Amino acid sequence: MVVRKSISKLDAYYDRLNADKADKIKTSHVEAVLEKLETKLKLLKIERDEAKKDSKKKRLEGKIVVVKEQMKRGKWLLEKIQ
Repeated sequence: MVVRKSISKLDAYYDRLNADKADKIKTSHVEAVLEKLETKLKLLKIERDEAKKDSKKKRLEGKIVVVKEQMKRGKWLLEKIQ
């Protein structure tokens, strides 16, 4: 489901790009976002390891899962636009 939605969004982007209604996505922009996500992931892992409450650890684990998914999508996008 997520892949179909991402592909659909990418197709819509290319339609807008061909109609000169969108700027081309630069690989440097995607790489910069991936770097920020990597930094965020490291910080979340450190915070999780230092957390004392199980509820906080669980909340941080959820955030880590989200960041990893965003990184996966960013890498997929980078591969598609190169």
